[in-house]
Amino acid sequence: MKKLFISSTFALVALLVLTSSTVFAQSTEVKLPSAGLTPSSPLYFLDRFGENFRQFFTFNPEAKAKLQIEFAGERISEIKMMIEKKGVNAKGLAIAESLLKTNVAYAAEIVNEEKTSGKDVALLAKTLNDEFDLRDKLLEQTFKDAKEQLKAQRKEIKTKLLTEARRIGDTTQIAVLEAQLKDIEGQIDILGQKKDQLENSLQDEQKNIEQEMSEDDQKKEELEQEEEQEAIEAEEADEQEEVDEPEDAEQTQKADEQDNSQNSESSNRGDQNTNKAEDNE
Repeated sequence: MKKLFISSTFALVALLVLTSSTVFAQSTEVKLPSAGLTPSSPLYFLDRFGENFRQFFTFNPEAKAKLQIEFAGERISEIKMMIEKKGVNAKGLAIAESLLKTNVAYAAEIVNEEKTSGKDVALLAKTLNDEFDLRDKLLEQTFKDAKEQLKAQRKEIKTKLLTEARRIGDTTQIAVLEAQLKDIEGQIDILGQKKDQLENSLQDEQKNIEQEMSEDDQKKEELEQEEEQEAIEAEEADEQEEVDEPEDAEQTQKADEQDNSQNSESSNRGDQNTNKAEDNE
């Protein structure tokens, strides 16, 4: 009975490892896996136990390093789900971010150990770096989607709700909406900070992998990073213009309202003066 249990256990482990390797080899398009349990769940330890189990019974260092790519995808799915449901202050978000950094760091550690043992790790480093790059883009898109949603809420309040409240002179509603805008702006700032901090940490860990690639691959990676940085800066400049335009429109609207108010007051004074002159006559 004991032998049967051991045999079944190893068969299960072999199947898990083989399935993981097959999926990795056959994937042509990277998609986020199902998040499943997230760090905000009290049962999250079961998810972590399963990963540690698979990692423990993966004996080949290269396979173990590639396993971190799969785990990194799951961490990003967890981050995405928590931000979508609970926002930037979601409980457990910091845990998922920390585990994501650990996945990249452990892969880099394995590469270093393999190099120290005398193996050529240039190809392994290139494979790991490319796969982590693809998942970095998914992480970036996660934060971008969350930011776009907040910006849409901000636009809705500014262009419709707040405009209508000012038109009818509802001071209570104006105060509520302005508080909501302030909260949204704060969430956007926190989201940007989290994104930058996490991506910078991941890049620092990934550099330990990049430096083990061939010189040609390192040069290509540097060029790609420069192009990505230019694209990010251009996008940020466009976003700033979008932020400035509604503010300008809002100021113009306030000025128009003041002008209309002043014109109305002037008109009323003119009518009053006319009435007084007629009374005197």
